[in-house]
Amino acid sequence: MENKQSSKYNANYQRDKVSISEEFTQDLQNSIYEIVKKEDYITYDIDSRKISTGGNNFLGELYEINITGKSSVGPKHTSLFLKHIIYNDDFKVYSIPEVYNKEAFVYNTLSKIYDELQDKAGIPSEERFRMVKSYKETNDKAIILDNLNIKGFKTMPRFDVMSIEFAELSIKQLAKFHSLSFVLQSKNPEYFESKIKTVKQSFVYDDYWNELAKKMCDMSSSRMDEATKKKIDKLYLISLDKYPKYMNGLNSSIKCLVHGDYKMNNVLLKESDGRVTEVIPIDFQQIYYGCPIIDLIYFLYAASDRNFRKQHLYYLRDIYFESLTSFLDYFDVDPGFSREAFEKCFEDSLDYALMYTLYMLPWFFIAENVPDLAKDELLDTSLQVDERFYGRMQEIVDEFIELGIL
Repeated sequence: MENKQSSKYNANYQRDKVSISEEFTQDLQNSIYEIVKKEDYITYDIDSRKISTGGNNFLGELYEINITGKSSVGPKHTSLFLKHIIYNDDFKVYSIPEVYNKEAFVYNTLSKIYDELQDKAGIPSEERFRMVKSYKETNDKAIILDNLNIKGFKTMPRFDVMSIEFAELSIKQLAKFHSLSFVLQSKNPEYFESKIKTVKQSFVYDDYWNELAKKMCDMSSSRMDEATKKKIDKLYLISLDKYPKYMNGLNSSIKCLVHGDYKMNNVLLKESDGRVTEVIPIDFQQIYYGCPIIDLIYFLYAASDRNFRKQHLYYLRDIYFESLTSFLDYFDVDPGFSREAFEKCFEDSLDYALMYTLYMLPWFFIAENVPDLAKDELLDTSLQVDERFYGRMQEIVDEFIELGIL
């Protein structure tokens, strides 16, 4: 679904008299014009295109905005990626404005802090934690970023099993993101205490969540045998207490600022000769102060199959730990936990992978009738998933039966 609108303006015109798109609020139009002004355009043409993600994004309307014209030094082109908030006061699992506020904090404030920490430590450009360039006009209603699509970045097809190259690079970036939280805690403990440790999990774990989780569990196990369904029903009852503890960092003493939704489609990638060469994490709406190992497990199970995990699960676990500790060496900062403690936490937390995939994997595999969360009620939504979901979910359940966890 695409929706194009294009208009030509002179930068000397009164901006409040011009409309970029009928779908844009006046505040959003003003933000775009501020970018035009700061980019030194004299004359310009704005082309806006609404993007359909086909199930990759539920909480915003996405646009590509291309500004083409002339500046004082000659021809110029700026391409923006815009994510604009949807509103639903009846959305019960968490506050949509709250998660936009979190992402605006990451791009407007935390990214600058992390850049300064890396600058002071002299981190080589190829070793740095990477983020998409954001614009100061980003706020709690709209996230405005450099559009990296025009520079060759893309996301993996969301039903695919990730490649090992993609997994390695993505996990190294995740480790660096977590590392910078430990560095900030060491270098500026007062700021960390007031601004990072206070970032809470967005999900509300109440009766509504319990009912939604049961619905998702039933869908995930719908094609399994009766004996397995009974095991999942028992796990569901245990999860009502245990899952919120995982998500609030209550099951581990290892804590930092975590991404909260680190999956394949929230990592941009660039390829060369068919191999992934660069990755950049995106979508920081679900950040919270919690256990980084939960972030790692979430990523490992979101886009892998049984064969991938048999070959690479513990190798990638080790890549994460080695990347975290080697990156912290640049700052002369200790993470505060040993490799043995890390590995024990990983083993003790593995059942989180089973719980969250039973609840969340159907959303990752939506094939048709993508829900409109500005209107739809989650409990009444009928999800149609890609057929590959059922095989992927069965493999996860079989794995945890063999491990003796289910």
